Amino acid sequence: MKKCKKGFAVLLLGLVLFLTACQSQGAKKDLQLVTSFYPIYEFTKKIVGDEADVQLLVSAGTEVHGYEPSAKDISRLQEVSSFLYLDPNMEMWVPDLEKTGVLEADRTIQASKDLILLPGQETDHDHDHGAEDHEHTLDPHLWLSPYRAKLLVASLRDQLMERYPDQAASFEKNAAAYLKELEQLDKTYQEKLAVYQGYTFLTQHTAFNYLAFDYQLQQESIVGLSTEEEASLKRIQELTDQVKEAGIKRIYVESTSSNKLAQTLASEAGVAVGQLHTLEGVPQKELDQGASYISLMEENLEQLVAGFKDATKPRATEAVTEKTVANGYFEDKAIKDRTLADWEGDWQSVYPYLESGQLDQVFDYKAKKKGDKTAQEYKDYYQIGYQTDVNQIKIKGNKVTFVTDKGEETYTYKPAGYKVLTYEKGNRGVRFQFEAEEANAGRFKYMQFSDHQIAPIKSEHFHLYFGGESQEALWEELTNWPTYYPASLSGQEVAQEMVAH
Repeated sequence: MKKCKKGFAVLLLGLVLFLTACQSQGAKKDLQLVTSFYPIYEFTKKIVGDEADVQLLVSAGTEVHGYEPSAKDISRLQEVSSFLYLDPNMEMWVPDLEKTGVLEADRTIQASKDLILLPGQETDHDHDHGAEDHEHTLDPHLWLSPYRAKLLVASLRDQLMERYPDQAASFEKNAAAYLKELEQLDKTYQEKLAVYQGYTFLTQHTAFNYLAFDYQLQQESIVGLSTEEEASLKRIQELTDQVKEAGIKRIYVESTSSNKLAQTLASEAGVAVGQLHTLEGVPQKELDQGASYISLMEENLEQLVAGFKDATKPRATEAVTEKTVANGYFEDKAIKDRTLADWEGDWQSVYPYLESGQLDQVFDYKAKKKGDKTAQEYKDYYQIGYQTDVNQIKIKGNKVTFVTDKGEETYTYKPAGYKVLTYEKGNRGVRFQFEAEEANAGRFKYMQFSDHQIAPIKSEHFHLYFGGESQEALWEELTNWPTYYPASLSGQEVAQEMVAH
């Protein structure tokens, strides 16, 4: 009898443990997160660990750019704790959901917050025209560079820790472990691609700008940023000639989109076809088999190295400067007098943003783009150039107000012609001169504007030279050029404008 009772007790205990485990596994966590597409989904899961349930909104095989949330999706978004996405340039439908109130600001997290994006394609853009005549398309494919993936994870970590302080310690610990893995991935990319700097790889669409930029490669693509674009026959012929001339031995296609054009180009040029993962969507079957952001990026690296091994080493070429007005190439007859109306408005110095570190990404961009200085050397150069105690400038009519920590000074100005300066590289600049009518203007008696323009046009930003000696004395100043952007812009927006230009 005792033996039966003992057996029953063991059975009962087992049943209780089983039911408890089932309840535990099925229990819904208090923190419910929905992420837009795969990279944000994986990054978020790595950060939150067991502290939250993480769901994926856009499934594999769905175009993220053109995605339209269903009524069911909208219902999900309204119920979750937070929605995490990459950037409005990627999930183009997010701003509409914010405008309609489906997504509130306190329930959204933007992974690219405070990150500077590379310029993408430009629409009706010409630096010789005003701000009204152009718009920049920014490239959102940050996650395809391991270097940028680290920045995205750090951004998500910081925002999640701020929003959910009770879980902050866990988030920080989890993120630290994952960032170590990403750091190793970045290091591997640097080491294996170092010998191929300057090599060109050809892809279906321009998804790998950041990878090329961060590891000193050159990317060519059949179409632009969108997978929905189509290449013209002229473009196909141009690329065929370029592939042969550059010694490219492999064209990369994507598993998530049609590769008919790439296959045609490969056949025409007589080269092999490889595959690069864009990771916009990873099928569940692959995830079940162990696929991850890191494993797929490792495969991408193997593909790139394999293509470069057979490719012809690129010839060293000098960068060619486009002969535009903005770059300092123009005829004297094109120069026209300008009035203060071109600079009317409220302006802010960018020097405080340099000091706070908000322009560090700009210097990193310049260092990688030009390769003639390190990011720190660029920062040191601009430290001298931007330095000023005039934090703001207000221009209305013929009056200019200079704002410093000590107060404001306002003077009335009249035009005083312009001066053309020729620089060491052979390009030129025009400084438009103004003189204060007041005798007591002191160091603000003489003023010169330079904004890379040579005729009347509304300025987007400008360099300002001022002094109390003479206009001629200001001509000699070439190292310090306090720079001003619209006062309405944030530091991040100023930095983005600098990179976009």
